[in-house]
Amino acid sequence: MKLLRVELIVAVEAEDVFAGFLAQRVSWGWEMEPRDPTRTRFVIYFEKDADAQNLVQEVGKAWPNVRCNTSTFEDRDWSQSWRDFFVPVRIEDTFMVLPPWLDRETDTAGLIPLYIEPKMAFGSGHHATTALCLRAVAMLWRKQAVSRQTGFLDLGTGSGILALACSKLGMSGTALDIDPVAVSNAQENFALNGVANKVVVQKGGLESFTPNQQVGLLLANILAGPLVRMAPALVRRLESGGSLVLSGILRDQAERVTNAYRDQGLSLPQELVEGEWVALIWD
Repeated sequence: MKLLRVELIVAVEAEDVFAGFLAQRVSWGWEMEPRDPTRTRFVIYFEKDADAQNLVQEVGKAWPNVRCNTSTFEDRDWSQSWRDFFVPVRIEDTFMVLPPWLDRETDTAGLIPLYIEPKMAFGSGHHATTALCLRAVAMLWRKQAVSRQTGFLDLGTGSGILALACSKLGMSGTALDIDPVAVSNAQENFALNGVANKVVVQKGGLESFTPNQQVGLLLANILAGPLVRMAPALVRRLESGGSLVLSGILRDQAERVTNAYRDQGLSLPQELVEGEWVALIWD
């Protein structure tokens, strides 16, 4: 299979903001590594040349100082290529995210394993926005703000990793995504972890969720703009006393998102921060 490989060289001080720019345009993730002390290298693989060229054009307009190279990549096995850089991710003292090929090789040290088959869907635990959400779930569980009886909704589920974490703790709920590739990947990951009976996976956005149904835990790792616009709809879906976790938010966007939810009657949230990214948690 031939893929188009796009390499982007970004100044280190801009890498977090640039990652936010990519997150709005590339749902399946990317490789990211230091090029030298001052520059970071992003590598993205595309199946369709047109999609790659569209991204290159957008980068050229918005980031004129970013160096961009494209090349053809002969991929013998897409999933195999991930194995070269996918390493386990430890989340607090609760979860460990790891690929299925390491299930017998890795000592999880008593942590709850979350097996993720890395494919073309966002959410392997490596990106700060996902890791922050997993930290939030672990925190809510430790505080007993959520329990096995808590129903959850994971909006924009991607690989299904957040719904998987909730279900591994004993909760049941629904995972939604508008991307059919993500829905398929999430279903595969739920089956891989033996929790397919705990999660209903649906293609669509919030409008596809059962009308008037409320949940005790709502997770949305999307982007600041949609989170602001959806504030009234999301708050309506929360049970009284329920917990809300929002991520995909840059630090300079946090106040705007917070204000949108305070306008709906919520209090000030707790913040978890990693680099330039923030997760907002209400419990």
